[in-house]
Amino acid sequence: MKVTTVKNFVVRTIWNNGEVRDIDFKPIIEEWKQSGADLFSPLYDAKIFRNISVSDDHTLCWPEVKLKTTFKGITIEAALDIDPDVMYEKSKLIETYERPHIGILFKTARELAGLSQLQVAKNSGTSRNYISKIESDRSDIQVDTLFKLVKLGMGKELKVSIE
Repeated sequence: MKVTTVKNFVVRTIWNNGEVRDIDFKPIIEEWKQSGADLFSPLYDAKIFRNISVSDDHTLCWPEVKLKTTFKGITIEAALDIDPDVMYEKSKLIETYERPHIGILFKTARELAGLSQLQVAKNSGTSRNYISKIESDRSDIQVDTLFKLVKLGMGKELKVSIE
C-alpha cells in the first residue's frame, strides 16, 4: 500500500491488488471522539494528520505521534499506527488498474518451447512449485528472477517494452 494524497482528512491510497481507494477519516475520527479513544486525539489536528505514512510493517502510521506501552514492567515507545485491513474495509474504491499477467505470458512461452515446469525449474535452479505459482499468478516475480527463468530455464531471451 502507498499513500498518494491527503486532503481534508481523506487519504488516497494505492493497494497491492491494484486498487486506488479513499479512506475518509472524518467519520472515523467522530467515532473515536464519541468513544473517548484519547490515544487518537493528536490526529484530530489536520496538521498532524497530514503526516500519515506507511510503516515498514505496512500499517498506516504517524511517526511523530508516539505511544508508550508498558508490558511486564518494560515500557516501549512506538509510532501510532492503524491496521490496514481495518482501513481497507472503511475505504471506498475509486479506480483499479489491471496488472500484467506475466504468469500467462511465461506459461505460453514455456509451452511453445516444449518444456515442462519441472524442466524449467531444474534448468534455472528453482522448484516446479514456484514455476506453477508464477504461471497461475499466485506469486509475484521480480524482473531479475524472470530474466533468470527465461534465460536459464528456457534458453530464451526476454525483451521488455513500455508503450
